[in-house]
Amino acid sequence: MDPVEDESTRRSMHSAGPTRTPPDLPGGTVARRDLLLAAGLGAGALGIAGCGPLSSGDGGGGGDGSGPAEIGVKPAEGTSGYDFLVGVGDSITEENPEFTYTYTFVNTKVRPQIEQRWRAGDPPDLDYEIFNAQVPSTHDFAENLLDLTPYMEDEVDGGGTWGESFLEAASRETTLDGRTYGVLSDTAVIALFYNIAMFEELGIEAPTTWSDLLEVCDALSDADIAPIAVTGMYEPYMGYWTDYLFTRHVGYDQSRDAAFSGDFSDPGFLEAAERFQELREKDPFINGFEGTDFTAVQMEFFQEKAGMILMGSWLVAEMKDSIPEDFRLGVVPFPQVDDGGEDDSFIAASNVMVVNKDTAHVDAVIAYMKALTSKETQTRRAEEQGSVSAVKDVPGPPEVEGFEEMIAGAGELNIRQFGLEYVPDRDTAFYHEVAKFTFGDYDAAEFIEALTTAMESAD
Repeated sequence: MDPVEDESTRRSMHSAGPTRTPPDLPGGTVARRDLLLAAGLGAGALGIAGCGPLSSGDGGGGGDGSGPAEIGVKPAEGTSGYDFLVGVGDSITEENPEFTYTYTFVNTKVRPQIEQRWRAGDPPDLDYEIFNAQVPSTHDFAENLLDLTPYMEDEVDGGGTWGESFLEAASRETTLDGRTYGVLSDTAVIALFYNIAMFEELGIEAPTTWSDLLEVCDALSDADIAPIAVTGMYEPYMGYWTDYLFTRHVGYDQSRDAAFSGDFSDPGFLEAAERFQELREKDPFINGFEGTDFTAVQMEFFQEKAGMILMGSWLVAEMKDSIPEDFRLGVVPFPQVDDGGEDDSFIAASNVMVVNKDTAHVDAVIAYMKALTSKETQTRRAEEQGSVSAVKDVPGPPEVEGFEEMIAGAGELNIRQFGLEYVPDRDTAFYHEVAKFTFGDYDAAEFIEALTTAMESAD
């Protein structure tokens, strides 16, 4: 994945202006568009995600195994990300002339066509966006996918097996009922980025607990610096705060289940909302955040108008041309709650590669997946593309202090937005209530009540 292209596509198809017009602008509330295609996880993907076996056809590209294997890629042709992925295949072909490849764009804009090909029994040999072990609506579709479990025992360069080369945290998204149906080509983690030089000048440290965060906010406010950069024009980015707090208080699985059932009766949900209300009442967000888009918000952070930003690790690649040369960027996990158990999970946006079970090119496709996920290739991709790897001992994005230590300590990588991106109507209902809470329309108890009502009535 080209992290910048993928995330910008997601936002452009999701946003239609501010959720709320800020007080100093004319007009009323502007509702955001309800179609969340989010890297292909919208209506088209939903159409086949709940399906069982589909027509098998001949697989991808010739029932006798002749011809090239068809590799789905998410970056568009002409981008550096596309060229990198083609280069992986070229290197395989050079050493193994019997393995050849073609490349098909399978990102958001063309998902309906790709999913129609699955229905017709002629999908790409390698694809994305149709399976994630944390999303129940995709589980039945695993019957159409190659079971990769036996291949996880293959030895790889550097020692150990292919399966052992991945972070244990990644298995939450790829393994279902003890069987592996996907492999992470890359991921992005949501974490708290901060301005190291600013913190050192003020004599404060990056927060590790919620009480630390509140104290840091006070110190930054006392210095006339906005503590937190956040956009009010893209609801899921506001939702990272409450999503993490829910997860820290009641766990990811229960939070995900509540997002689909509407059952927020566990007292931990209210406690999490009360913590966010406590933060909100400190007025920690940049001035006018309600009407400031994500790019402007990120610029304000790098222009030292805010001390922290909770954002995906694509931030660095996306803003590389705007980050001052002397800017020292640090990152830490979302803070732990003071009176709860340790939670080392991360909210993540991962790209899960899957294989058509009827492919005539199993060996070629597996060779490509192994080459792409090798430590050597993943290291080059991190250095050249700014991607984040789910492979062990691969460095993080350059010039982000603390990243490698942080990702090495990840206990779980959990799909962002609780998998609601696969069900756009529910996603809309959920994050619209989160936005209103962030803007101050609700207190904590009112928010939980409104969220319960919204999710119980959502389709």
